Amino acid sequence: MEMIGAGGAMLSALIYGFNALFATYAYEGGSNPIAFTFYSSVFSVLAFGGLMIWKKIPFLPRKELLPWLLLDGLFGGLTTLLLFSAFDLISTGIATVLHFTYPVYVAILGIWILNKKLTIGKGIALALSLAGVALTSDLSGQGAGLGILLALLSGFTYAGYVLVMEKTGLQKADYIWFGFYMLLIRMMLTLFYGSFTGGLWVSLTSSAWMMTGAHALLSGVAANILFQFGVRYTGGGTASLFSMLEPMTCVIVGVVLLGETMNPLKLLGCILIMMGILVVIRDEYL
Repeated sequence: MEMIGAGGAMLSALIYGFNALFATYAYEGGSNPIAFTFYSSVFSVLAFGGLMIWKKIPFLPRKELLPWLLLDGLFGGLTTLLLFSAFDLISTGIATVLHFTYPVYVAILGIWILNKKLTIGKGIALALSLAGVALTSDLSGQGAGLGILLALLSGFTYAGYVLVMEKTGLQKADYIWFGFYMLLIRMMLTLFYGSFTGGLWVSLTSSAWMMTGAHALLSGVAANILFQFGVRYTGGGTASLFSMLEPMTCVIVGVVLLGETMNPLKLLGCILIMMGILVVIRDEYL
């Protein structure tokens, strides 16, 4: 089962690596970050709801978990909105790599929130990540500064998402039940924000709807379940190592399929960030 779990973790990372492709093609068909996040969440919620009915999983959460569930869903929803907004402004590969600095934030914030120790490994990881961010932060393009900021903020909010799960024990909940509520809260968040800003009122082409639906079913449902399966049978450290395939895949997809450019300086920055993440994973799990 360990080998099957490893395969699940790898496959989930590869699927997540195509998030930018789905989003970019949907944007070309009339969508935007808010609409893409909302409609993808709707499709995913329906799929997870069907799975819960099929598996006879109770829908109602325990009262003591509800505040933490709402907080975690808020962090998760903000992460998606921020990252998909960054995709619209800067290279999707760079945005994903910058987002993936989140394990470093988790390790550093965990010193105060979870009373973990400050180690040499965490310090090295932070230094590598900061150097990588500096090298990849090209501010020359229109909106590039905002895009970089949004990608980095998505890493911070995802760090909050991970820490809330670890602090409250939500990571031990049934992953179908948990996935349903995370996507439901994300859907409601984007519905509120999109209604207020007008970002939901868009006209989408058939290809944009197809990209949105594909993202919902492949990334929102299948990859989510595959990753949880991987964690269950290989452990969090091994699954985290395999998750490194996601930014690598996104960079390749961006260059090969989306025509994005990657100069040597930016490539070095990406390598430094991923080295920092590997140091954190080794320090935390291995």
